[in-house]
Amino acid sequence: MKRLIALALSLSMAVSLTACGGGDDAAGGDSGSRSLTVSGQPYSHTLPAYIGLEEGQFEEVGLDVELIMFTGGNVQNEALGAGEWDVGCYGSPPSITGGIAYGAKVIGFGSPDTEAVTIWARSDSDIAQIQGQVAGYDEIYGNADTWRGKTILCPLGTSAHFTLVATLEKLGLTTEDVSIIDMGVAQAYTAFKAGEADIVCLWDPQGFDAENEDWVCISSGKATGEDQPTVIVASEEAIETKHDEILDFLDCYYQICEKYADDLDAYGQYMMDIGLDNGVEQTLEIATRCAEKRPLSTLDDEIEWFSGEKGTRYVDTTMENLMDFFVQTGSIEESDKQYLIENNFIDDTFIRELAERHGKTMN
Repeated sequence: MKRLIALALSLSMAVSLTACGGGDDAAGGDSGSRSLTVSGQPYSHTLPAYIGLEEGQFEEVGLDVELIMFTGGNVQNEALGAGEWDVGCYGSPPSITGGIAYGAKVIGFGSPDTEAVTIWARSDSDIAQIQGQVAGYDEIYGNADTWRGKTILCPLGTSAHFTLVATLEKLGLTTEDVSIIDMGVAQAYTAFKAGEADIVCLWDPQGFDAENEDWVCISSGKATGEDQPTVIVASEEAIETKHDEILDFLDCYYQICEKYADDLDAYGQYMMDIGLDNGVEQTLEIATRCAEKRPLSTLDDEIEWFSGEKGTRYVDTTMENLMDFFVQTGSIEESDKQYLIENNFIDDTFIRELAERHGKTMN
């Protein structure tokens, strides 16, 4: 039934959606000769790829897209190393390690994680009793003394880990001052509910489930003031051998974002669908709240973020901030950061070509 509804929505909105892709492929083509394997997770950064398959936008431009799903960025990177996918959608922290280990290139941004990542303590925690002692960051609870020595459930190398480190930094602490147990968000939520650890790092939809518990949100991506984009990356091999396919995929991706950016009801429905299809149980209400916190990025957004002189663009400063996070935590060396910068880790080629394709100005 949901597929029939999606088809009806697609047909009713077809007039407003220009066919993505260029040249002869925009009218269709031999999809078997233009294949692309896309990896993702059942979240908003992957949703445009999911919708493109549901509604047929990729087929319209002659793209045979296979979408494979993962539970996190680290296993996604391992699959990249095995050559299992061409384009990937995930959080920005895993792209750093993917760039160093496997040559992944950031070719676009997805919906941000900034408001979606939350950190929780139980209401009887000494952290939850204190607010307003972190200068300039009133939404962070506790102080250095109350956080020091705490046991924290958090998936390492993710946006949740980045948020945790940013929070500790604002408190004047480092990861050496706490005990971190590496655990996926879904498992961490269950473990924390069962009484394990002192603090848990979550993202949607588990972050919304936490609101129904006797817990307090003691920090978040928004509370730290740090931007946390999600990214679209491509393998070096795919960039060399499937340039046109990647370009058309991105064209469809951002046109789908444009289509649903202001239609929160439809966006929320699809968020529920992608979750249910991939084992993430959530109601339509929760899925719509997830969508509301993760605005879809349009081509105009991408053009703004990728415009300017290299090294000073939003994409550069934001990703280098994440690189500094990895250097600080000892996950990478300063030389790794320089390697990424010098080897075109942020590849603006595709956004520039899309801007030209659509007659948009890009500096």
